Amino acid sequence: MEKEIIATFRAATAKPDYLTLEHLEAGLGGWGAFNLGVWAACNVIATDMKKGKKLKLEVNNDPFTDVDEIAKKSVDVLRACGADPANAALATATLLYFAGVNAQCGMPCPNRKLGAVARMAAGIPSGRVSSIPTEKQNNKISGFAATLAIYKALDERNLAPYDADFLPLGAGGPIIGHSAIGEDHLFPKLGKTLATIGTEAMMRAYRSAGMKPNKWLSALFGAAAALEIIHPDAYVGEDFGEFLSTRTPETTAQAAVAAAGLPAELTLRASGQKLPTAPLVGDLAIILKDVGTPTVVGMIMFCEICSIFAEGAMAGAGRAGGPLVVPLHHWVTAPALALNFMGQGKSDDEIVGLLKKYVAGYFQADAAAVANNLLARKAACVKSGPATNLVLRATEPAMTRAIFTRAKNAYDRMTRGQSLDEVVRHIQEQFIEANAAAVARAVSARTGKNVEYIKFLKAVPGSGRRKHHFAHRHFAFDARIDVEVKIDGTVHILENALAKAAPEALMNRDQETLDAFSATAMAIIDMLCLGAVAMDVVVCACMAAAMGMDPDTATGAAIKAGDVFVAIPPSPGIFEAARLAHEIAKEL
Repeated sequence: MEKEIIATFRAATAKPDYLTLEHLEAGLGGWGAFNLGVWAACNVIATDMKKGKKLKLEVNNDPFTDVDEIAKKSVDVLRACGADPANAALATATLLYFAGVNAQCGMPCPNRKLGAVARMAAGIPSGRVSSIPTEKQNNKISGFAATLAIYKALDERNLAPYDADFLPLGAGGPIIGHSAIGEDHLFPKLGKTLATIGTEAMMRAYRSAGMKPNKWLSALFGAAAALEIIHPDAYVGEDFGEFLSTRTPETTAQAAVAAAGLPAELTLRASGQKLPTAPLVGDLAIILKDVGTPTVVGMIMFCEICSIFAEGAMAGAGRAGGPLVVPLHHWVTAPALALNFMGQGKSDDEIVGLLKKYVAGYFQADAAAVANNLLARKAACVKSGPATNLVLRATEPAMTRAIFTRAKNAYDRMTRGQSLDEVVRHIQEQFIEANAAAVARAVSARTGKNVEYIKFLKAVPGSGRRKHHFAHRHFAFDARIDVEVKIDGTVHILENALAKAAPEALMNRDQETLDAFSATAMAIIDMLCLGAVAMDVVVCACMAAAMGMDPDTATGAAIKAGDVFVAIPPSPGIFEAARLAHEIAKEL
């Protein structure tokens, strides 16, 4: 038993690429996602934090600061990992902000803004909010919706709190900028009006384009579009906030947050720390306004960095922070959290403990530990540093336990005479049942309804909607899912949920069926994304190979049996791992 388990464990974990069906190596080029670059940038920033570099924008008489230096290093490593310059600037500015750098400071000279610092480090021109896209929620829109609505309102009526024809001579300068006219009336009042208009316009555009409104980005774009117009650095009258503390970004964001329906406070994952939402939205809106023109992929990474907040997935700030295990090219929450905790002055041991708590918040805690471990190991090959070291410390024990227990289970079942096919199918069925139960509990707690159970009556590739053989092989591309869910005593049967029940209910506005589908949705998403962490299939294939089966035959059988686990076409890693397990076992 020892040599088979050793061979299986060593082979499955030999390379980060072996425990996922995704193509991690492709994430180091310019084809799209650049999350590995974000991990590497976290290491760059964390290394300089450990050296005592000053992470603060200040009004001093130096042409360059520590923040300028760190921003350039971060942008460079992101560019080396394939990020577009504007995307590298946005990711850098956001990471530095969550590490503790203030978003803005200053007078006419120096007037330092974090978004502009990062943009200049990337050597790119400034942009406009109207040209910035949202992240992709299948479809996407842009800040043009907010800008259009704001300028249309400016054209149709007077939005200032007075008639500008009556302004006195010289009112274009400090008479407004440093007086009650501007600070007590114009800037805070106009900012709130513009941000409300822009935020509401973003939410209407989302709905019209067939998407649930993204509250997080609607508020950010509404505030950013308003801050392109009003004075973005002004302090406001004491009726709006404390002098030398409250500026127009915060007061503008207050209206955007209210219009979007965001909570007044956000909760930092793992630590539970409460942070007021409006200052965060105001600071991040200033960054967006100044950072250039990121692409859709850049905005995806921006949102994922923002998923350090527990409300993230519901508000629209990232998807990979949990509780669902989604594709790995989204995952950057762990290193961003590590940076934030470092910026708060927490010790390495404290941070490791908090990261373990964060990982435990997923429906699939084992898979979350493995996912973060794989990415930390891969990113450390690009740029090693404190952030990946902390994540590895936090996840290595859980990953070791997860792989060992699966290897032993596979060995025990095969030595009792079960075939590889039977072992994989049994594990897949167990996973589907356990995941459904976890989601039922979570939905009950979140909604207040009693979701008594969720049962997947059928889950196979090929719903019948497509004839192509590809759709009948890969679960994520055309899944046939029949599900039974019992809510508050009522049983609902959703036949062919994704291809028939859900679309028909949506088109017919059948709220009862849609509510039943919503209760099961998180479990369905978890299944559709199972290619992210493929350890259940990989370990079984490796064990069969270690026990003497031809490695390619073992891999093919495991893939065929795990028709839900293998939701996407597998990368070569699973085949390489099985061959390696076979060779190690022979040598042992």
